[in-house]
Amino acid sequence: MNLWTFSHPKLAQIEMNFGQLMQVVGDNSELKQQLWQNLSWFLSKHKYTEAELSILQYKEPEIFEDGQSLSRNKFQTLIIESVTDIHDLLNVKKGTPIFEMMNRIIQNLDITKNIEAINYQLDEIARKMNADGALEQINSGQNIEWGILVEEINALNLLQKNVSMLPEFQDLSYAIEYIDGYSKYLLLLEILNINLENSAQPILLMIKNIDDTLHYDEYEKIMRQIEILTERHPHFFSIIFPSQIGYVYVSERYIENILVAGREVHALVESEVLYERVCNNYPDMSVPSYVDFMNYLKTVAPYLFTNKKQSIQMSLRELVLIKIINELFCYYDFEAGMIDTYTQLEYEFLYSE
Repeated sequence: MNLWTFSHPKLAQIEMNFGQLMQVVGDNSELKQQLWQNLSWFLSKHKYTEAELSILQYKEPEIFEDGQSLSRNKFQTLIIESVTDIHDLLNVKKGTPIFEMMNRIIQNLDITKNIEAINYQLDEIARKMNADGALEQINSGQNIEWGILVEEINALNLLQKNVSMLPEFQDLSYAIEYIDGYSKYLLLLEILNINLENSAQPILLMIKNIDDTLHYDEYEKIMRQIEILTERHPHFFSIIFPSQIGYVYVSERYIENILVAGREVHALVESEVLYERVCNNYPDMSVPSYVDFMNYLKTVAPYLFTNKKQSIQMSLRELVLIKIINELFCYYDFEAGMIDTYTQLEYEFLYSE
């Protein structure tokens, strides 16, 4: 696992355990936005304007990987910040995953005779247009003779100008805008899977606001598909910034790559180590099982390291876990909301000074 740090002054305190599946959660929206912008601009080779550089004291931000400057060319970076970005990635235009897949398909086909036949027909169209009386009238008395040219095609411009992939239902095609977000993500991930099987180029998929078009169960399924891609392809990476504070995907493999941005910023630690330390500090004998603990983390992780009261109704056990984990990271500024049922020991643990 590599450690990423940042030259940007507002991100100087952040250390990211960079792995194949990273998530940035927590209630510090401003810090998450700054981190997203720094990462997405840097990795997409954004050209900084004069105004942007003036804010940065005329020095382009850098990202460091284990102390060494990270190359902006390390990944083919795909960025999704809105639904429109998904549509763009699913359009057959140069630089998109679907173009890469389609280009590989068309290069493997023997379509030379088909293209020759099309170009012959295009020549015929040009000949008939040039024979029209309007062109004769234009050229009458002109020093320069004008003619109509119909551009011939080849495999590449055929792909760029005349090929698209659209959803079909009952022999009818529909615009991709009418398809639900879950299906769009599934399609994109499968296209990436095909491309990763055929290329060693490292791909980094960055997604912000993934939950804008997904319900929580759909979010978990998409995140599981992303995790499967990381298991199949060591050159596939992803960084996910959910917009809702309550969205987080917890898996044993990538729990250390969950970065929680609250009043303080911390990455979680290996799940069994964290569970053992929680058990050692639990106020009574009703310690949750390991499986239950991992499920509780899906709720409590975004609410760690902050003094803001929880925006959702939480159980006593969830509040106890927040306080324990906070204190394991030496964060003590936590105020638990009131709950309805509790044991005396749990209540004293939560609310005693």
